Amino acid sequence: MQAKIFRIYGPPGTGKTTTLLNKVDEALSQGILPSKIGYFAFTRQAAHEAIERACERFGLEESQLPWFRTLHSFALRLSGIRSEQVMQKEHYKELSSVIGVDIGVDKTNEDNMMESNASNDPYLSIINLARLRKVPLRKQYNKTDTDIDWVTLSYVADALVNYKKRMNLYDFTDMLEIFVNHSSTFCPDLSVSFIDEAQDLSPLQWDVAHIIEKHS
Repeated sequence: MQAKIFRIYGPPGTGKTTTLLNKVDEALSQGILPSKIGYFAFTRQAAHEAIERACERFGLEESQLPWFRTLHSFALRLSGIRSEQVMQKEHYKELSSVIGVDIGVDKTNEDNMMESNASNDPYLSIINLARLRKVPLRKQYNKTDTDIDWVTLSYVADALVNYKKRMNLYDFTDMLEIFVNHSSTFCPDLSVSFIDEAQDLSPLQWDVAHIIEKHS
């Protein structure tokens, strides 16, 4: 049976998220197992709010809602990547010292990924936007208003790939790509899934969303 898909449209403040949460309530009221419901939000805060609401209204524990999370957290949990394998500030600092190009990263954050997990750095921002938008790096570079030169950007991009491979490390975009490429081996089957703030998803995140759709 082909899955039914419903889309809810509306400008900010019109109750789209509230409507989705009401639909979650309906699913739980109908006896759908919490572990068979996926609720994917754009930020961790939004995902946690959905968890708190479901737990409060239905007497659930957070552990009973394993698929209430961001798409990046979803991909991370299923990919088998350990937390210590995720690129952190110190890794970017080490890479900077090795390649002689300053990569300034204040923090790594899975939220607001369209602006990259290191949006304060012009090199990483362009590199990650190209990957999230599924376009060649040169095309993203040509569309970006930046003072950095192409040769240096290409050099940093190659060095980043080699560094992560050598150190067995991953960034948030890697998690999505791994899920898309290997989803057939570990995407769970769900009874129903919800995606909040879908208009903010990147093309790569939409690939993940469509895979979830096929398993719901």
